Amino acid sequence: MSSYRKIDILTRVEGHGSVELIRDGGRVVDACLHLSESPRLFEALLIGRRFDEIPDIACRICSICSTVHKVSALQAVEQALAVSISRQTGLLRELAVQGGQIESHALHVFCLALPDYLGVNGIQGLAAHELEKLQLGLRIKKLGNLIQETIGGRAIHPFNLIVGGVGEVPGSEKMQHLKDQLAGVRDDVTASIAYVSGLNDILPPLSMHPACAVSGGPPLFGNCLVTSTETIAANSAAAWLDEQVEASTHAKVSRFGGKAPFLVGPLARLTLAMPAAYAHYFTDTSIRSATKARVIELQLAVERAQLLVDLLLNDGLEKEQPVVAIAAQGEGTSVMEAPRGVLLHSYRFDDRGVCRAADIITPTSINQGAIALSLKELIVAMDGAEYEQIRAAAEILVRCYDPCISCAVH
Repeated sequence: MSSYRKIDILTRVEGHGSVELIRDGGRVVDACLHLSESPRLFEALLIGRRFDEIPDIACRICSICSTVHKVSALQAVEQALAVSISRQTGLLRELAVQGGQIESHALHVFCLALPDYLGVNGIQGLAAHELEKLQLGLRIKKLGNLIQETIGGRAIHPFNLIVGGVGEVPGSEKMQHLKDQLAGVRDDVTASIAYVSGLNDILPPLSMHPACAVSGGPPLFGNCLVTSTETIAANSAAAWLDEQVEASTHAKVSRFGGKAPFLVGPLARLTLAMPAAYAHYFTDTSIRSATKARVIELQLAVERAQLLVDLLLNDGLEKEQPVVAIAAQGEGTSVMEAPRGVLLHSYRFDDRGVCRAADIITPTSINQGAIALSLKELIVAMDGAEYEQIRAAAEILVRCYDPCISCAVH
């Protein structure tokens, strides 16, 4: 007789979700993912709002990802209103986004994923068995927050990033402090790559899904999506991602125009553009290598942030007046890389600058198909294993994707 058991709460992930394990007698034969957090209807909330209100509302989708949501929304609004920003503003926004990357990856690697590899129960277990690594992770995360606070005015929901520029340009003393702090963690982050890569695999080999990432700009920025075989312009990305409503989840599901699911996120980004120095870490490129990908991206984010700080200091930080945006009819679409993968913001405004259409597509929504397929592959790979072993492995597998469920059900 078939039956099911549910993992009521997926632990050490952002938001609320579950995995349903279907059994035939004592044998687990299938698994289904459910993102059960209530829909939050942000796109509907944006309709009828003025263009300058859009980024401040959109960034409330998530506290962890608030900076990249803010910058992506700003880019879409500025594109729609034909607003150009200064080089200094562009560098400051990029630095803030890298701060979000540092914060999120440090949180995942050292606080959410590491307990799985060490066989301990969350942060409490880490504090008892690997306190030094936990403290390192929290220190790096704190630096990511400091970067976002310095540029955005606060670490969560930044108010200093505005349409046409920034409200207040941080002074050289603050930037020098960031430079010193970044230099202080770089060697520790480098050493963490070898540490994480030396941990034993805790999942069976799984197939690698085709990868998708943003391209055409500086790291994490761009004007198109790329896969191993095609390029999709930003204004065609929403149609290609082809989000659909499905009964099993409160988040829309990307169908990629009827193609197989694509993977987005750190492993997808590295798969499509692997720095030669790190290629030897990836003899296995299935999702179980995602933690290695995140710690490598953590290193890349620290290095990029150092470069951006140097550019800003060398250019000389100057007060600037944000470009005044004039209410006008237009459409704009921004594609960016959030820590968990491809993020799209798209808006249409009437001639008074009032939002008449909004479309936001988030990484976890896109990754749902890949997660579901990986879970089914896991059941096949672990056929015959005890239920509790499969239950634990299924939860670890979902954590490899580092889902942000609040973003997914925006």
